[in-house]
Amino acid sequence: MHAHTRLSFALAALLATGCPAADDDDSAAPTEERAYSAQVRWTSWGVPHIVADDWGSLAFGMAHAHARDHACTLADQMMRVKSEQARWFGRGPNDAHVDSDFGWLGLGVMEQAEAGFSTLEPEVAEALRGYSAGFNAYLAEVGAGGLPSPCRGAEWVQPFDHIDLLAYYLSLGLRGSGGNFLGAVAQASPPDGSRAPRYSNDLSDPEAVAAFEQMMAPIRDPQWGSNGWGIGADDSASGGGLLLSNTHFPYEGELRWWESHLTIPGSINVYGASLVGVTAINIGFNEDIAWTHTVSGTPRFTAYMLDLEPGDPTRYLVGDDYVDMETREYTITVPGFGGDLTEETRTLYRSQYGPVINAPIVGWTEQVAFTFRDANDNNLAMLPTWFGMNKATDLDSFSAAHRDQNGIPWVHTMYADAAGRSWYTDSASAPNLSSAAWDGYDAFVEDNTFASLFADNGAILLPGGDPTYEWVEEPGAREPGLVPFSNAPSLERTDYVSNANNNHWLTNSQQPLVGLDPIFGAEGTSRSPRTRMNLMYLDNVGGSAGEDGQWTLAELEEAAMGSRTSIAELISGQVAARCNALDGSVLAAYPVDSTTVDLTDTCSALATWDGRYALDSVGPPVWREFIGGGDFVRDDVWGDAGGLFAVPFDPNDPVATPNTLAAAPAEGPDPILDALARATKRLTDTGISITAPLGEVQFQQKGDQRHPVIGGREIEGAIAISDFTSASGGPALPRMPQPEVVNATTDLTVDGYAINRGNSFILVTQFVDGAPQSRAVMTYSQSQDADRDSFADQSAEVYGLGTMRDVAFTEEEIAADPNLVVEDLAWP
Repeated sequence: MHAHTRLSFALAALLATGCPAADDDDSAAPTEERAYSAQVRWTSWGVPHIVADDWGSLAFGMAHAHARDHACTLADQMMRVKSEQARWFGRGPNDAHVDSDFGWLGLGVMEQAEAGFSTLEPEVAEALRGYSAGFNAYLAEVGAGGLPSPCRGAEWVQPFDHIDLLAYYLSLGLRGSGGNFLGAVAQASPPDGSRAPRYSNDLSDPEAVAAFEQMMAPIRDPQWGSNGWGIGADDSASGGGLLLSNTHFPYEGELRWWESHLTIPGSINVYGASLVGVTAINIGFNEDIAWTHTVSGTPRFTAYMLDLEPGDPTRYLVGDDYVDMETREYTITVPGFGGDLTEETRTLYRSQYGPVINAPIVGWTEQVAFTFRDANDNNLAMLPTWFGMNKATDLDSFSAAHRDQNGIPWVHTMYADAAGRSWYTDSASAPNLSSAAWDGYDAFVEDNTFASLFADNGAILLPGGDPTYEWVEEPGAREPGLVPFSNAPSLERTDYVSNANNNHWLTNSQQPLVGLDPIFGAEGTSRSPRTRMNLMYLDNVGGSAGEDGQWTLAELEEAAMGSRTSIAELISGQVAARCNALDGSVLAAYPVDSTTVDLTDTCSALATWDGRYALDSVGPPVWREFIGGGDFVRDDVWGDAGGLFAVPFDPNDPVATPNTLAAAPAEGPDPILDALARATKRLTDTGISITAPLGEVQFQQKGDQRHPVIGGREIEGAIAISDFTSASGGPALPRMPQPEVVNATTDLTVDGYAINRGNSFILVTQFVDGAPQSRAVMTYSQSQDADRDSFADQSAEVYGLGTMRDVAFTEEEIAADPNLVVEDLAWP
């Protein structure tokens, strides 16, 4: 089928089609007079293959195609960075929308975009212009009534321009840092009574402590992760490289993936997935190389505690002198009485490091204030770095994109290519502190309650105004004070490299990376159960790569979808044996918590279970409640404490340890069996049968349909992650509902396990005779629009069956697709 569409996105067309205009009457018009044209070939599962002659037209076609699926989410994000949430959705609970609007103004992303656009390389600038033009053209074509179902008819879906889009990219760079402190930036006010603090600074106030921990949760425990493998020639059956990209992102919000294929003949031919609104492939492959990312826990900012001048809390000590904070007034639009729009103005404050914050516990007092310096502030190099990666043809050109642009914001990178080379780096933006700063920091954490509180929440607090703690400038850094690429962790191997969100140390179990800058995290420490499971696969523990230990594409797919779990493989059989050793009468009526529990089915299920979280597996629900139900804490499972394992973690044997089930006490209750009994009772009280397969208990909700989902949780050591998060999405869009919760630590609900985070875009690629072959699945399906077939097709027909599907990459594969639809787009 071949459809032709000519598009105009003049402001008049937007008005005619019913999409309301923004305040700026020129915002919907093209930013410069030029023509765009692209061809979009839609194949099965709603995947667009976009072809154009230049970067502007390629981005135009990408945006137009993307808007069909995710116009709502992208418009929601644009509303946020343009500081218009309160305008469209009111002040929000506890003034959350007002704080968000002022917070983004205080972080300065829009001003940075306005100042920085002219410095971009021509092809990057053209892509930004083309992408905004393509989105606006889509709005002109469909009007508000033709938008995807979540925002159909919504007035807040507005056109945007290239500056807005660049500001959005700058905001994405702050996901691991300043973007988490919008409320704290917006609330910054000196203790002069002009604005009452929202929370107390009292460490004994449980509400304030809880609010601080909630603010820091995305830093301490990010709700996004991944597994990434790059396999080299030595471990490849074909001799070419292989890649596993297994991302664990939310199913909703701006961190959703969107799959596409981008081609400029003779220039670029790249396939993969992008975050909402990004005009490049973030993870994927081209004709020569493949790469993926996993979220890195390396700190992206350092906070500073400022000593204030007595009598003037807007002056702080730098060396031996007090200096003024910088002040700036910002104004936003908010609904007034009767719904009429009005303006609200706040004065926000900055130190030499960055925004001043006023947060729970760490508030602004007469004595101290808190501020932070952000390694991803004004990171204009992000998109150019991904452009370089998209165009790379070998490891030299791929690593050059990291070295020369150095714009990766918060992820590790794994790579494999047709030549059989595999490579890892954590080149993402990081503060560069001196050895003297690290020595002083250790003492500061010991002595300072605030520094200790930050450290417990995954962040660094330093003494402000002391030159010892300034970031160190070194040649080769993208910005002065950042770690240069030459000092970042990296490793090339001919067998494999990998990462599962721990740091660099065990990128390869046979060659631990040591001696790196402390900012990249501790070496020789216990690894997460999921990292251990990844390395068990790659070291061929369990034979996943066959007897020869050389991977094929089919074996890589089985690894991604096979749902092995490290903790179950290590001790579930031992737990079952201890359980089955009970006397029959005790087994049928095990005493715990002033009641008795029948463990017969539980022990039988664990005894025959292979430790996988597959759809037909019997055993995962009770194991989840056993491991994660509250009887064991992180240190028990990681091997830093003795509640679960008899053999503790050993840095000289980090993949195999900890191991062996902890022995039962000589007398009194057995904590292992007690935990198992509580897990059993919790499930049976909820009405879930111990013998129910996982596919009947765990699901994702798509409209009014539920589809089964494989996988487990981080603490269980599952390679395939499935859990629930409330930390995604904004006020504008509907969220997947979570049924009534029975156990918050495992996400058990009255209906089982509802899933909205975890396995998201999964891609496996191998190079055979110099050419890529790939399989993939978008677990939550491609589109946000419930009226499109691609809203739930992969959820039901692919991932819901525990499988993946072919990727059409070559011209022959695209032409042969039975559902091919070709669309020509042009403006004007």
